[in-house]
Amino acid sequence: MGSVVQEEDNIPREEEDQPRRSLTNLSRAIEFTILVSLPVIGILFILDLPGRLGLTFFTEQYLGIFLTLCLAGTFLSIPATKGSKRKSVPWHDWILTALAFPAGFYLTFKYPDLVLNLGRITFQQVFFGALAILLTLEALRRLVGRPLVFIIISIILYTRFAEHFPAILGGRPMTFDRLVNYLYLDPNSMLWMLMLAATIGMGFVFFGQVLIYFGAGQTLTDLATILCGWTRGGSAKTAVIGSGLVGTITGAPMSNVFLTGTITIPMMKAAGFSPRVAGAVEAVASSGGQIMPPVMGIAAFIIAENLGVAYFEVALAAFLPAVLYYLSVYMQVDLEAAKLGIVGISREQMPPVMATIKRSWVTLAALCILVYTLFIARLSAGTAATISGLLCLPLFAVLSENRKTYFKRLIKAFEESGRMLLIVGGVMAAAGLVVGAFNISGMSFSVSYLLSEAGKSHVMFLLIGAAVASMILGMGMPSAAAYALVAILIAPALVKFGIMPMAAHLFIFYFSIISNITPPVALACFAAAPLAGTDPMKIGWSAMRLALMIYLVPFIFVFSPALIMKGSFVEIMLTFVVTGIGVWFFTIGIAGYFFQKISFLRRLILMIGGGALFFPLERDSSVLIAVNALGFLIGLAAFFPEIKIIGRRWGIIKAATDRS
Repeated sequence: MGSVVQEEDNIPREEEDQPRRSLTNLSRAIEFTILVSLPVIGILFILDLPGRLGLTFFTEQYLGIFLTLCLAGTFLSIPATKGSKRKSVPWHDWILTALAFPAGFYLTFKYPDLVLNLGRITFQQVFFGALAILLTLEALRRLVGRPLVFIIISIILYTRFAEHFPAILGGRPMTFDRLVNYLYLDPNSMLWMLMLAATIGMGFVFFGQVLIYFGAGQTLTDLATILCGWTRGGSAKTAVIGSGLVGTITGAPMSNVFLTGTITIPMMKAAGFSPRVAGAVEAVASSGGQIMPPVMGIAAFIIAENLGVAYFEVALAAFLPAVLYYLSVYMQVDLEAAKLGIVGISREQMPPVMATIKRSWVTLAALCILVYTLFIARLSAGTAATISGLLCLPLFAVLSENRKTYFKRLIKAFEESGRMLLIVGGVMAAAGLVVGAFNISGMSFSVSYLLSEAGKSHVMFLLIGAAVASMILGMGMPSAAAYALVAILIAPALVKFGIMPMAAHLFIFYFSIISNITPPVALACFAAAPLAGTDPMKIGWSAMRLALMIYLVPFIFVFSPALIMKGSFVEIMLTFVVTGIGVWFFTIGIAGYFFQKISFLRRLILMIGGGALFFPLERDSSVLIAVNALGFLIGLAAFFPEIKIIGRRWGIIKAATDRS
């Protein structure tokens, strides 16, 4: 969590992306123990150590431990306010830390009895449930701020008094005891979201931190630099590819910006890109890592679980839309560099090729292990990531630069895994409260019904409503929590309306993560702002322009299922090529430059031509075929002056060749 700067021992060091304490002595020892215990206990549970020892151990008992450690770690590590002490833990935080243990351990020790009497509501269940909910809300306030806490409290209060609301907004009668018991103990509420955080989240956080703390992030950035750093605008292209690759490991845009942005943003600024563009490129590339297979972050595995399909199907469906997105960003960066006359990275700034290749095999082998465990061995997501992370440890010991500080890196990887899990666990538990409240009140049905009614006049109104709702619900939340929440509320309405389930879930997944680069929240842009030295809002508006295709691609694949691999090979490839040409036209129109500056009228024509190519290409519809053909001709016509330039340049090259 944080930016990468190289120390003498070459170990990544994190910058503060949020307030956190720097403790010493006993306080530090307790904090360190809690943070390291989170991934250690998680690994032991995922590898089924209790079962191998012949012990019966419910998943919910593990979740009680996980919740306890997340809450206790948050109260120790994160101060209550910006003005709170950073060097010590005040007495009230010690009390909250102590209260975290009964709140979670009640599940650990009592769940075998509770599971036999879930219909009964006792004072103990309500007391410890209320305690767990209050502590979770306080932890959430420290982790992401007050607005989300107010929203969740409002939703819980609505659920309690939903019977008094009129018509479609009304809900079932609800007592306080029943509501608390449901939110705390029901497997469709907080426990469900905690389970995702404690298994899939834990596995991929651990895998990502192992790779990062053993130098994989730097290696991937160096490989991207070698591949495209020498080309026009190479520093920004390095950020697009390198940050995208690292983003598939971390699955967290904000952390990814801190991790790679300290390298890429100064490099882009030095090359001649403005601070706002440099920050926007990094924010856009880091956010896109979540939609690019093979890893895609935690949320993609939740999609597979919700749809009841293998993760391979989700990754396959997401591949072509992600390629179109990165193609658009790469092209815009290239054209921006051409417009500004920015050349590639100098030979002196390029990383040593042979040394990079020699050490890159370990990183590539680590990714291959993950791909094997996920797609060939077909292990569950959490198990695959955990085993891959453990198998990577001896691999990284092969590199001499790692052997010198191996145990220091190892301990740091475990500690930072625990620190990241504080956020993942806290936010997912809070999102579980929302999911549970909507389920028990019937509000999820009401939202689905309202969206369906909005879409009766045209499916586009339904999609726009779903997109806006997904963006709002996703503001300030990790993508996994945002998607899981939106999937409960909005996906059923899309599927009910006839949209393919895979397309519906990918649609809301895209829009639940878009808030990372969309003002006013734009967490990835706020992370990039101090590194770029400019206003985060300026970065946000530039990021929206660079990432415009991420707002359009979900609409395209909803109407063109061939883009998510639904159809014959010919249909899939033809749709991809036609849409790719549309992206090319549209991107040039946005950039306003090709071989020369393009007038506003020609930009508009290019965007209209590109937009026409986004319409689904169906064999049975002569109208849609005509629209695609017309769009291609319109876009081509707008290129006429550029075609003449190409002809002149080709003539010059040919004449020079003939003379030689």
